[in-house]
Amino acid sequence: MYAAIDVLHVDDDPSVLDLAEAYFERELDSVAVTSVTDPETALERLDDASFDCVVSDYDMPPMNGLEFFDALRERDQKTPFVLYTGKGSEEIASQALNAGVTGYFQKGGPDQLRRLANRVDQAVEESRTKEIADRYSTVIEALNYPVYVVDEAGTFEFVNEAFAELTGYDRDEIIGSKPDIIKGDEAVDESENRLGTILSSSGPDVQRFRVDIAPKDGEPIPCQDHMAALPYEGEFFDGSVGILRDVSEGVERRRELETKTRALDEAPVGIAVTDPGREDNPMVYVNDRFVEMSGYSREEAIGVNCRLLQGPDTDEESVRELREAIDAEEPTSVELLNYRKDGSEFWNRVSVAPIRDVDGEVTEWVGFQQDITAFKEREVALERQNDRLDSFASIVSHDLRNPLNVAQGRVQLARDASGDAENLDAALDAIARMESIVERTLALAREGETVGDPEYVALADIADDSWSTVDTASATLSIETDRDVLADPDRLRNLFENLMRNAVNHAGPDVSTRVGDLPDGFFVEDDGPGIDPAIADSLFEPGESGSAGNTGFGLAIVEEIATAHGWTVEATTGGDGGARFEVRGVDKRTPAAQ
Repeated sequence: MYAAIDVLHVDDDPSVLDLAEAYFERELDSVAVTSVTDPETALERLDDASFDCVVSDYDMPPMNGLEFFDALRERDQKTPFVLYTGKGSEEIASQALNAGVTGYFQKGGPDQLRRLANRVDQAVEESRTKEIADRYSTVIEALNYPVYVVDEAGTFEFVNEAFAELTGYDRDEIIGSKPDIIKGDEAVDESENRLGTILSSSGPDVQRFRVDIAPKDGEPIPCQDHMAALPYEGEFFDGSVGILRDVSEGVERRRELETKTRALDEAPVGIAVTDPGREDNPMVYVNDRFVEMSGYSREEAIGVNCRLLQGPDTDEESVRELREAIDAEEPTSVELLNYRKDGSEFWNRVSVAPIRDVDGEVTEWVGFQQDITAFKEREVALERQNDRLDSFASIVSHDLRNPLNVAQGRVQLARDASGDAENLDAALDAIARMESIVERTLALAREGETVGDPEYVALADIADDSWSTVDTASATLSIETDRDVLADPDRLRNLFENLMRNAVNHAGPDVSTRVGDLPDGFFVEDDGPGIDPAIADSLFEPGESGSAGNTGFGLAIVEEIATAHGWTVEATTGGDGGARFEVRGVDKRTPAAQ
């Protein structure tokens, strides 16, 4: 509802002013009239206050009504101006209308005064409506939203430049066309149905709905349509107006979010998201695998801290490490003995990381839970197996080596006493070979153990040391690396010794051996005859690579040492056609990184 109308009435006859004020107050719901008798005073009032409408006589000293109007327009371009004069003539009326006055009335009796009051009321309403429309138009243009007006016949009557830009059509192409120029049949039907609800007696004033706009070129554009009916009275519908908003980016973000959410829901590891902004950092999301792994439903898990999985035998040190990382806002990974809802135990590898906003503030924590119970059980079984292997090695070392030593000593005595060198030397060689097999078997068992505390060592130094401990005859070694690798130095040295001994044994005393870098490891190669295809597939099996006088355990030991470090070893052909052994997966560092 509008506020009171403020009218400034200018006339040099006070009686006309009094009579007009009485009619204004009677005909209009709420009006305040300021009456002045000369235009100059009126202009001063206009400088001090604003009015909704100005009513003026024509013939007044020191200026007439049109001159007063011109002076007013220099100050104010919007206020409605009605010329109400007793000097009626077609010439004055023509001048007034050409000058741009809002209305022209000739003075008269009560009916004319009532018409004047009604025209003032109408002029003020039109001015205020235009002001509101201008304000909203300015806002819409500032927002750069596409705007359209469709007339009562369903034809575009107006579209703005933003609308034309969205659709790819010129405004002239759209205006006068039906909406199907930019909409498919389903979209047209949807818009008509929505407009029908607006026009119904019980429907909403505005409808907001999704619609796909078909541009002149390219794919459909998802938009949000805000539609309303143009103001009308009675049963005559004048058309509709609407604002479109391109929601492509929002649709794409929503699709991306749905994809990520689905990926989280279906991930093969348990995932939980917590909110550190809430008391006790509770879980706000868990995925299907978390529910399956823990036995807790989503309803039971959400709103509760992750410690609900802990129990009496959960390691406090691991929990403290996890808590300290969260306090420091740093990612970490720990292994915890956790408990399902039914009380059963499972080993859980928990990895947590902070999620930060654009300002770097931690808004959530994400945790990944992986059930490693089977891995832990295999680890325990492996430890038991290693223990049994150690026991076996002790038995072999003590209970088998002692009889061998006795046999060797007795054969030696018999040889010395009998002089039967040929047969007894053969027996001594067989016993020596049996002792070598025992030594290599023990070495193979030891090298199969996982490396405990590796350190960075210079690959060149280890290779050089290893070469000096092998009977290399006249063979040569070329070392082409200055890299450090993370390894157990003693076991790495044993690896090189076996590869170098293998080169001399199989390629001859004059073999050339080379050690060099790989992108993820190193190689040892020789210029000998290469690898016999007959044993290539079983080269690393114990006994397969043996030659006269050798056990064939060397390459098996090489593979065991590599595996213990987490590396791989592969036999291939070198650049000169000889044997080449490539060790990969090595944790290394270059001199620049030291």
